[in-house]
Amino acid sequence: MINPLSNNLVVIDLETSGINPFQHEVLSVAIVPLILPAPPCVVYVRPHEIQWSQFAKENFNKFASDWNEKAVPAVVAFEKIEQYLNQTFGQGCVTAIGHNVGFDIAFMRKLAFLAGKNELPRISHRALDTHTMLYLLCLNGHIPESALSSDGAFEYFGIKISEGDRHTALADALATRKLVQKLLELLH
Repeated sequence: MINPLSNNLVVIDLETSGINPFQHEVLSVAIVPLILPAPPCVVYVRPHEIQWSQFAKENFNKFASDWNEKAVPAVVAFEKIEQYLNQTFGQGCVTAIGHNVGFDIAFMRKLAFLAGKNELPRISHRALDTHTMLYLLCLNGHIPESALSSDGAFEYFGIKISEGDRHTALADALATRKLVQKLLELLH
């Protein structure tokens, strides 16, 4: 079995102003080491302009006070993320894990671009997607179809997350870390 410590696996979750990285913006990023006993990283991003989807605008109220107090421009946000990864993982790349992680990676690439980078220098181009893992378990009859969504998976595996914290980057990343650990137990 792969040793997660040697592979620098991190759970990432972002909150954005909508679902289209060409139109919407990153508002917050949470990075949580899968197993390494290190504190999580949360960075709030203040874009120049924000175009909102209806859901994102309503959800923003859950973390608006922290965002108003702590949000920084994209360049500073990306520097904070790189500094966290350097301090926590040394010079190697980390592999991102998330639910529909391609969404998060697309927005992370946009954040890197806004910070003047052509790539994500510390995040591998490879990623692990919990939805794919759940889908394979469902196809093999190990979990019900209702457990394919993040809400359904959290409920099925008994992962509690308060409604007030749901769809905030840190709370979702922490819940996804618990989900990944449960999925790894099933695969063991």
